[in-house]
Amino acid sequence: MSARRLKPGEHGEIFVYRTGTKWRAKVRVRLLDGDDTQVSRTRDSAVEARLAVQAAIVERLGAARGSAELRPDSKVGLACRQWVNEMRARTAWPNPPVLPQTVDEYERVLGNHVVPHLGKRRLNELTPAACQQWLDGVLARGRAGGKHDMLATAIQARAALVAVLDRAVIHDALRDNPARKTIAPAKKRPEPVAMSALDVARLRRATRDWQASRQSQPGPKPTGHLPAVVDVMLGTGLRIGEVMALRWGEVNLSPDGLPTIAVTATMVDIKGQGTVRQERPKTDAGQRSMIVPRFSAEALESIHPAVTSADMPVFPSRTFRDGRNVGRPQTPANLRRSLRAALAAAQLSGVYPHLLRKTVATVVARRMGVAEAAALLGHKIDAGVTGRHYIERLRLAPDTSAVLQEMVEIGEAELIRQEVGDASGVGWEHVDEVRRPAVTALRAPFPAPIGWVQPTLPDDPDGGW
Repeated sequence: MSARRLKPGEHGEIFVYRTGTKWRAKVRVRLLDGDDTQVSRTRDSAVEARLAVQAAIVERLGAARGSAELRPDSKVGLACRQWVNEMRARTAWPNPPVLPQTVDEYERVLGNHVVPHLGKRRLNELTPAACQQWLDGVLARGRAGGKHDMLATAIQARAALVAVLDRAVIHDALRDNPARKTIAPAKKRPEPVAMSALDVARLRRATRDWQASRQSQPGPKPTGHLPAVVDVMLGTGLRIGEVMALRWGEVNLSPDGLPTIAVTATMVDIKGQGTVRQERPKTDAGQRSMIVPRFSAEALESIHPAVTSADMPVFPSRTFRDGRNVGRPQTPANLRRSLRAALAAAQLSGVYPHLLRKTVATVVARRMGVAEAAALLGHKIDAGVTGRHYIERLRLAPDTSAVLQEMVEIGEAELIRQEVGDASGVGWEHVDEVRRPAVTALRAPFPAPIGWVQPTLPDDPDGGW
């Protein structure tokens, strides 16, 4: 009768015999992957040899063996590179689990904070203590007089390392993920700050003054986009990438109905491609339509070209002499640069594009409720199983146009009262009569609109196009 075939994880009879002055024990073991191997140990006594073989069996069955791509003695740097490449390939899947710009960010974090310190270590050399020491080092570098405390970087770097080592576990290069046993710092709780109505009026004034000052300067003519972008963001709470991705086919300024904007895309930076239009917003909940207030609609009407098509960008970039950039939207980086210049000219500080989004959210939440603010901003509201599987999502955001129009008008009134009424000693009820030109200049969207024909000079060469 033939011997019974061992099952994975089983071993045969342990044979112990004398070899000279020593004792040797050996046994046949079937590993978990189905391969057979022989384990033997030599000791001074038969009992010691048997015990040594039994310990070796446990070690062999519990040891990681690796795969064709990754082995226990592979270096951490190789594991990081393989994980990035694998994630980048998955961005091409239908409904991908990760976006290309997310992979770019993880690659940057791994390259700056993981590989330089752990990249040359082998996977089987990583211990929870080694991973914790590395994580503590990231935070220590932030405390050593750096500009930032590195808290967010440490959390992000730990998440990236955990994902890399999870893949190593899948490839049987590790049996356990040591990075998961590290103690991570707690995230800071954000303290949102919003602009006042007066600050909003000052910002709108600054963008118009800056735009007007550029009209007489030599060089490429201004497009007139900055004041319009600011007004659209203040009237919708859109992210800057969503505003830059708008096309005229998504803007409805028909006089026989309410003006609306549909959000279907955003601008993203992708390694090797530059700034491109991503045909989906940041999240699925970000796909929405919204009614815009009057001041935002007037800003869009002021830059509306005589002839448009559905795929024309609302905020186009300038073109190069050879015709490149025709039909391309302006990049968020270029818009931020213009905003910084306008703020510097007006001696304003502490304003950045996302602050406008926070301001809109705060105003709407205080006047209408948190749920309305979340729906306007395109944030997902968890309604449990019922909401996920049974209720059709309403893509039209709540009408917040009256609230945001009032915010702008209150700011204008405060600014005029402060700069005109108080300074001149004239009563507020007479301000419009005495200083009507100043009021008109403040409320105008911006200087005379510029036609669709774009300047032939290139945009700032640092803009990426």
